[in-house]
Amino acid sequence: MKYTWILTLVVMFLLSVVGPSGAGDDSAWTFVVMGDTRDKIIDTRTGISPDLAKIAEAVAKEKPDLVIHTGDLCNGYYTSKDSPMNGKFREMFQNWKAAMKPVYDYENRKGIPVYLVRGNHEDGKIVTDRNLKKAYEEEFAHLMPQGGPEHEKGLTYSFIHRNAAFLALDEYYEKKDIVVRGYINQKWLDGELAEKKKPFMFVFSHTPAFRVGSYHQSPFPDFYSHPKQRDTMWASFRKAGVMAFLCGHIHFYCRGTIDGIEQVVVGNGGADMVSYNPKEVDPRLTIHYPTGPVDAAGMEVGYLVMRVDEAAGKVHGTQKLLNTKTGKWETGDTFTLQRIGSP
Repeated sequence: MKYTWILTLVVMFLLSVVGPSGAGDDSAWTFVVMGDTRDKIIDTRTGISPDLAKIAEAVAKEKPDLVIHTGDLCNGYYTSKDSPMNGKFREMFQNWKAAMKPVYDYENRKGIPVYLVRGNHEDGKIVTDRNLKKAYEEEFAHLMPQGGPEHEKGLTYSFIHRNAAFLALDEYYEKKDIVVRGYINQKWLDGELAEKKKPFMFVFSHTPAFRVGSYHQSPFPDFYSHPKQRDTMWASFRKAGVMAFLCGHIHFYCRGTIDGIEQVVVGNGGADMVSYNPKEVDPRLTIHYPTGPVDAAGMEVGYLVMRVDEAAGKVHGTQKLLNTKTGKWETGDTFTLQRIGSP
């Protein structure tokens, strides 16, 4: 009996660590979403946003299991002749890697895994820039999962993490009339959604599926200019139980729902911000955030933390924003998504 109090303390400690069910925190994990980390200016000195290093440091402190980047890593083709980065695509990608070192050390292949898709700035202004694509393939694509469609290895792909499936869709390989972008390989997608079906399903690509702003660059590097194909894609998401579609391209943060699927635009990674106007949003999309118009000057640099609670069947999202006056990170939008069939 004299050791009863010691045993009690041990039991209390174990319960505080693993919980009454013994599951502990093993059923919960996080991932981060970020995008559009290119420089604001065309005569860029680095090809990347000056804020990228700050974002990388903050993301590393979140200690996520993985990071998703929705494209437009750097300026790519978007440079002036006066820029020292003009045409130096590999150097821009290497600058991006250096800034992201707190998250992942590309030289030593250590750290938090980062999964990428191309943005239009990794493709080309009008047609695909072959040198730009080659630089992306040699710097990044070979590091991504290689199970995508033929000719899209490391560009379009899927992977499994815990009880979640992630599908990355490249919008720039399938083109009409050489220049019109915003198409994906639907046949491959249908097969992956069926084969990789998990309790938590996420899809990420560069542009929104449903319009949230008028900002874009010709010739239509987006899904919503091709509504028939886009609707087929979205219907396949719904059938498979996809919880969220993660994207960027429009340089702000915006979140809304259509057909039970959350579209989250995380385009505030440091590129030139644009204003949010509810009148420019597809009327079928129910917007949850922002709740009203926001001027470009009121937009802040940030990223999104997604906490997956497998036991509860829920995903908790927390937007992190950089307060430029204090230099501190603050909480913006918060939300919870519930898996279909969970209580």
